Amino acid sequence: MRAGRDFIDPNIARKDKFVEGHFAQHAEGGGPPIFSLIEFNLSGLCSRKCVFCPRVDPKIFPNVDRHMSLGLYEKVMKDLAKVRFDGTVLYSAFSEPLLYKGLEKIIRLSKDCCPDARIEIVSNGDLATGQRLSALFNAGLATFSVSMYDGPHQVEHFRRLQAEAGLRDDQMPLRVRWLSPEEHFGITLSNRAGAVAIKDIGIVPLKRPLKRPCYYPFYQILVDYDGSVLLCAHDWARRLIAGNVNDDSILTIWDNDVLKRVRRKLIKSDRGFPPCSLCDAKGILIGKKHFDKWGEYYEKKSTKK
Repeated sequence: MRAGRDFIDPNIARKDKFVEGHFAQHAEGGGPPIFSLIEFNLSGLCSRKCVFCPRVDPKIFPNVDRHMSLGLYEKVMKDLAKVRFDGTVLYSAFSEPLLYKGLEKIIRLSKDCCPDARIEIVSNGDLATGQRLSALFNAGLATFSVSMYDGPHQVEHFRRLQAEAGLRDDQMPLRVRWLSPEEHFGITLSNRAGAVAIKDIGIVPLKRPLKRPCYYPFYQILVDYDGSVLLCAHDWARRLIAGNVNDDSILTIWDNDVLKRVRRKLIKSDRGFPPCSLCDAKGILIGKKHFDKWGEYYEKKSTKK
């Protein structure tokens, strides 16, 4: 594995395959491309406090016992059903998904509304059992990605759970996260839009905004447990809220004026606004085709005026 600040998580290639594959199915047409990935932060809880995560300091990012209501989640999925969404639905973001009690219910609801969507969980695996995994996959889950933070001994443990649930390796990828700080913990780290600093490996607050594009708001969207739509999963401080699904359709928010201003700036490599002004994420590892398509869309709209 590559060490230091330039480490690229091998999981990115797997994620990119699904994003690019979805884009290829919907590339035709002159309208704005639909997101290929919708991520949900289902609660304010996590079972861990990792050194590279804002939760390492509970004074800054404490556990909050709040959860997305089933009714609100259903509203979002019914909106997605209108466009027959067939991209990825991801449960991850700032929390541990297995702490959400109604997880099997929302997976079933997702498949009822959008039967062709691909459902994925990213978990630390602390609460996983063979029985729970079986229930999740029976509900419609496609992938249970495990982030292993403690050491190589976890591989045997999770492969045993995998066998109990009768899952293939591709249904339960194991992600190495126990490496040293010099090896970037096995993660493509960022400063979480200014919310975390690890000085020893160069994760520090920015003195000035980076001058580079970022593809996140072009291919994915994130819904918080209270319905807020955030720019991306790096914005732990929730500095930019694009809208709220309690008030508007997720489809309306996806093409609203807030995200339009953000995308136009990022197309010009302008990160001079929060949270992007504080963020050191590469932002160009996934979603290039979406980025280019949005650029074409905005250019056509400008030409017609």
